[in-house]
Amino acid sequence: MILKMMETGPLMVNTYIVGDEDTGEAAVFDPGGDVDAIMGALKDEGLKVKYIINTHAHFDHVGGNKELQDRTGAPIIISEEEAADLEDAGEKAGIFGCTAEASSASKFIKEGDIIEVGSIRFRVVDLRGHSSAGQGFIFEGDFDINGKKETRKAIICGDALFSGSIGRTDFPGGNLDLLLENIRRKIFILPDDTLVMSGHGPVTTVGREKKYNPFF
Repeated sequence: MILKMMETGPLMVNTYIVGDEDTGEAAVFDPGGDVDAIMGALKDEGLKVKYIINTHAHFDHVGGNKELQDRTGAPIIISEEEAADLEDAGEKAGIFGCTAEASSASKFIKEGDIIEVGSIRFRVVDLRGHSSAGQGFIFEGDFDINGKKETRKAIICGDALFSGSIGRTDFPGGNLDLLLENIRRKIFILPDDTLVMSGHGPVTTVGREKKYNPFF
């Protein structure tokens, strides 16, 4: 498995490229912008984009959707409830003094769905609370941990859970109680060594957040 994490776009979103080294297929999660850099990383690893996947539709996570789709032909995947927000990305970005290009969803996903990229299987979980219908993606692979390869679970969770914090819930569609419940029921049930790949900031683990995150 190939995993690349890049900070992209005006708000430095964590964009994740997860690829199967045998088939060359890859998924790009939350391309916030800087598509030239994303394309360069894909080329360096010999990967072709099968899916562009958004954890949620906030402008900073979707600003590179259209350009990446135009350059790769890959479909854009998101929850149906947030699909319309992709088309308002430019307007929402302008409120924050930023720019983002509107895009359109190609396919909708819901909790329990499985997305296959080569031999990698991503299981979709509902993590709404930061946004109206945010989603997480649980998968397993061989990760480089302190210079050693270890097989672990991981979750790409957008802005639901951060290292030492959680996503803000004062935007339209936010719900603090629901976000906390979903983190406890969907993320904290995973093994303690599960990698938590957030939408901003460093990678953490389930065990670390259960023990040290002040919201829990």
